[in-house]
Amino acid sequence: MNRIRLAAFSFCLLVVAGPLFQSCLRDRCNMEFTYMQYTPIYMTPQEFERAVEVQAPQSLQHPGKLFTLDNFLLINEVGKGIHIFDNKNPRNPVALSFLNVPGNYDIAYECNFLYLDSSTDLLVFDMTTPETPVLVNRLSNVFPHAIEFNGFVADPNKGIVVSWEREMITQQVNCDEEIPTIWAMNEVDPATVDDNFNNARTVAPSATGQAGSMSRFATLKDHLYVVTPQELKSFDLSNCSAPTAVGETNVDFFGNQAEMVSTLDDMLLVGTNRGMYILNTDVPSDPFILGQFEHVTACDPVMAEGDYAYVTLRNGDGNQCGDNFTNQLDIVDISNPSTPRLLNSFNMVNPHGLSIDAGLLFIADGPAGLKVFDASNPKIVGNNSIAEMGTHFGYDVIAQNGLATMIGKNGIVQYDYTNRENIVEISNIPVESK
Repeated sequence: MNRIRLAAFSFCLLVVAGPLFQSCLRDRCNMEFTYMQYTPIYMTPQEFERAVEVQAPQSLQHPGKLFTLDNFLLINEVGKGIHIFDNKNPRNPVALSFLNVPGNYDIAYECNFLYLDSSTDLLVFDMTTPETPVLVNRLSNVFPHAIEFNGFVADPNKGIVVSWEREMITQQVNCDEEIPTIWAMNEVDPATVDDNFNNARTVAPSATGQAGSMSRFATLKDHLYVVTPQELKSFDLSNCSAPTAVGETNVDFFGNQAEMVSTLDDMLLVGTNRGMYILNTDVPSDPFILGQFEHVTACDPVMAEGDYAYVTLRNGDGNQCGDNFTNQLDIVDISNPSTPRLLNSFNMVNPHGLSIDAGLLFIADGPAGLKVFDASNPKIVGNNSIAEMGTHFGYDVIAQNGLATMIGKNGIVQYDYTNRENIVEISNIPVESK
């Protein structure tokens, strides 16, 4: 009898309190939180090595780094390999083949050999026939295994991490609850998130090839230089087909992370998230710092010509480029490499890569597209606009001999600038969604 009465009382209490409880739920503060989640993609060591091969042409899905080689375009498919195009007629580039290389992000070229990263390994290809590169060497475990990205951690026991797939996640959360740290690290604005996902080692000009300004590979003095976030690795190319690791230089300057490397004369320019560093290469296997130019935390591609370095700074979501809301072009006087000094700064929209040729400065300014400036007077270059090609979202650009090739969110666009007063788009290799 007592149990029956207690049950009846409990039911009555719920009936009375229910509306009050629902009212509390209605008053609870909820909000949407959006972050990027990264998932490692693994391969077994056997699959990893067997996967390297020349395949039929494939559609461009997620373009990364760009390299121009004589009459050929080499376009990195992020984490997967290289698209090879015949570009003898830039108005009509023709797809020749796809070089399948798991874990590939960067490209370098020297004495008829192509150098590619493949996750932890450095691969060497004979380019006698550019449309069908032949693998001639593999240096295993010369790069760090990318088992962590933006706070997400892979399990090395599951295999070799060849890429990280990302997914934008939106969650309903209680306003009064603490956001998980890994979410906060990767918070993004869905309206402005950058589709260019590139987490690897990023080429500088070589004898017959040209790479973009966001490269982590550079060749100089018969050496290949590769920057990882903490180190500059040196490889002797005296025997081009058989690189030899000869040195490692700390580039974790004062807690910074290295992002790219380019060359100027006999010097290396290393861009980090906090500044540009100029390195002496008198002893090629042991570069050392000559001078440095510091700035706020930002992604910072660097190109140089003569006595001047051009540095683009941009902000970005989360911690990848810093939350400083700096989007600008810096002009740095490097006539005395030991004491670089800022000459001037110019506001930009969201500048990524850049290139300079024949007195013209080209900037891939994100959503603002390609911008071209007269660089005859570097101090005021940002005030001397020649053209703004705002049709395509731009990530990086290579300009040489009257042809500017820009890589962007929607594909590869080429521009003819032989007439600087009438720069025109002449071809477009589009990205094709799956």
